[in-house]
Amino acid sequence: MVEDDMIIERICTNCSYFFQDIEDSKDSERWDYGVCMNNSDDFEPYVDEILETGSFSSCHELYLQNRFNGERDACEKFEEIEFVDIPEGMDIIDYLRHENLKNQNVDEIAKYLYDTDVNIVKNALSAISTYVYIGNQGAFEILLNYYLSLGPAESLEDVYIRNDIIDMLSRYESDRRVIEAYVNELERTPSNNTTRQLYTLLLERLYRCNNDIVFDLLKDLLDRKKYSYKIKKRITDIMESDYAIHRKNPFAD
Repeated sequence: MVEDDMIIERICTNCSYFFQDIEDSKDSERWDYGVCMNNSDDFEPYVDEILETGSFSSCHELYLQNRFNGERDACEKFEEIEFVDIPEGMDIIDYLRHENLKNQNVDEIAKYLYDTDVNIVKNALSAISTYVYIGNQGAFEILLNYYLSLGPAESLEDVYIRNDIIDMLSRYESDRRVIEAYVNELERTPSNNTTRQLYTLLLERLYRCNNDIVFDLLKDLLDRKKYSYKIKKRITDIMESDYAIHRKNPFAD
């Protein structure tokens, strides 16, 4: 990490908009050459690949046409480069790719989740899963809102889709809204042979969530909805459990 009192020279190589091809950075005669990516629409189609590989190979001629010596004085749009600590053992390219995925805008995927064609919906869920698992907050919000918009599960296909969604949401269970979404599923979807697998998964997840939040939500649920003795017993077992103490999974066969 750069010391707070270090003075950064206002030259292009110290600007966050200055990018180099990986081959230039390795060459002692070209190590200070690169291009400015600020408002450069020409490079827009190649940005993802450039960030992922550190290479301008997909637009090499364009790179050469715009390349210049970065030791020159920066313009008024200079933005000091941000120095970050790379996790130990992680390659810089892998780190940049990870950060790019974590912060990428995925709003375009959202509309496909609401398509009437279930195959398109499945493809959209598959596409957004990478971003959700890596910690992209925007992707999480899109997925959560979609899950909350669903009606009751009526078919096995409905169950499988919800199982996939719950698996994605499980890494965000510190967020109260996820726990509320689980309980909402218990309320909107009837318990029967078709939805048995879904109920089991929901109760397994709730068993691992914050017990104080789960207790209050499930208590209110039982006040609103009537269940069979067996399901009610499984729900009350969750309310009375403490996963931090009881490590054995009561739902295991």
